Amino acid sequence: MTTVQINVDNRQAKRNVAVLFYAQAILGSQQSINIILGGLAGYALAGNKALATLPISVMLLASMLSAGPVSLFMGRFGRRAGFLLGAVAGLLGGGCSALALYVGRFDLLLLGAGLTGIFRSTHGYFRFAAADTASEEFKPKAISLVLAGGLLSAFIGPEIVRSTADAIDSTPYAGAYLAVIAINVIGSLGLLFLDIPDRKSVV
Repeated sequence: MTTVQINVDNRQAKRNVAVLFYAQAILGSQQSINIILGGLAGYALAGNKALATLPISVMLLASMLSAGPVSLFMGRFGRRAGFLLGAVAGLLGGGCSALALYVGRFDLLLLGAGLTGIFRSTHGYFRFAAADTASEEFKPKAISLVLAGGLLSAFIGPEIVRSTADAIDSTPYAGAYLAVIAINVIGSLGLLFLDIPDRKSVV
């Protein structure tokens, strides 16, 4: 590969890294929101308080079980389609969780946690996507820059919880879950600019 070709590839890679950094910071912030609220919302809704943290367990289990199918989906339809699918799952997860708190149903909260787990599995592929269009020399930096977006999301998520958890007086925590819906919409807009050629196999 010539120097000119490497430069061309890295211009595309740098654009993708900027998109993925944005997505990591915005979409990734819902991870901490769901971790913070999972046990609190579970305690509020569970008849047996010993099951309060079950939503977090369901989210992690769903993430583990969906990682393989998500990879196959991306292999067939591309990274962007896979990430948008994850954002839709995250949006539905936030909506289900907010509704669960409003109507007082623990099973709906578990459904929301499961959908959030699907988002979580797609989120894990952001760093791999950063390397897809990068030259060998740029790959380590591309991955590091995308992961750095996670540092920003670690600040954004707790701030959203602090600002919105009590926004709906009659339904504690529901405001933060509604904010998750907005997070997925805003994050998805950035993903529309992701430009990774479709591949027959995806890591």
